[in-house]
Amino acid sequence: MDYNFDFLMFCVDESSVLVEGEGVDIIPEISSSYRPVKGMMFSSIDQAFDFYCEYAKKAGFGARKGGSYVYGGVLNTKYFTCCKEGYKPAKMCDSKGDCNESSKPYYKRRKRPTIRCGCRAHIQLKSVDGGFFEVDDFVEGHNHRMVADSDMQFVRYARKLTHVQEEAIYELSNMNLGLVKAFNLMRTQYGGFEKVGATKDDCKNFRQVNDDRELIHIYWADETSKSNYLAFGDIISFDATFKTNKYKMVFVPFTEIDNHCHSVTVCAGLLAYETIESYTWLLQMLLKSFGQAPKVVVTDQDPAMKQAIAAVFPNTRHMLCMWYIMKKVADKVGAD
Repeated sequence: MDYNFDFLMFCVDESSVLVEGEGVDIIPEISSSYRPVKGMMFSSIDQAFDFYCEYAKKAGFGARKGGSYVYGGVLNTKYFTCCKEGYKPAKMCDSKGDCNESSKPYYKRRKRPTIRCGCRAHIQLKSVDGGFFEVDDFVEGHNHRMVADSDMQFVRYARKLTHVQEEAIYELSNMNLGLVKAFNLMRTQYGGFEKVGATKDDCKNFRQVNDDRELIHIYWADETSKSNYLAFGDIISFDATFKTNKYKMVFVPFTEIDNHCHSVTVCAGLLAYETIESYTWLLQMLLKSFGQAPKVVVTDQDPAMKQAIAAVFPNTRHMLCMWYIMKKVADKVGAD
């Protein structure tokens, strides 16, 4: 059978072929009530970013915070952009995560495909009267396809647990229902994964991040640790490192002595801050996972630890480590 290839070539609609980053101008079609306009005023940067994120969610793209210009210690200009703005440079890092060409050994990071394609869609804000921010420039054209509504739950700033969902997760956790089960219940209630507006990981991270979505604490204990704690958990010791990891978080291991005089780590935590609130949360997690408080807790002379132990373990005896005591003897009474 003979085919007319010239006819087939001219039947291809060139407008249906989209190559990201090739300057194609796609303008989302949404209601004008969600679209930013030049001259729009906001009382704060956070309010402006929330509005732009809501616009991005309705339009079908991800938003992120861009650069800023500070003059005289005051924020003068701020940019919010499409998540595909610019081009992400490749980084070379060693095994410790240090991006320094002189460090050895020298390895590449795990290869991840970049989503950035040089999209120029953005909003520019300028400071007005030192307190308000005005939309000074708005570019709404994109050079990539928009995200489908069913996939918006995977876009970073588009997925967010509502206050009602957070309250539901909290109440279900008090009934000993895990976060995964809480997510599955919401999935059934809302009629599908895409209707929840968040992912399973967002539910898991709900009680570990702050309002800025920064990780502030993690707690870990397994079944073997629980068995060891029940057998040897009368006396437990814990101490905090000084942010020695690349994430700048404090590592707090909890240690006990078994019947062979060996140290056994029963649980551990990562904290962003060494505050009373952080240590209180960590001790509450220990009490929740093991079901009973230790009889004796040994720590260094940290005032935040002292107050947290008194609040969570009121019937536990708190003692100071002899190593720290002997270390301070020379300073207090002299070397002789």
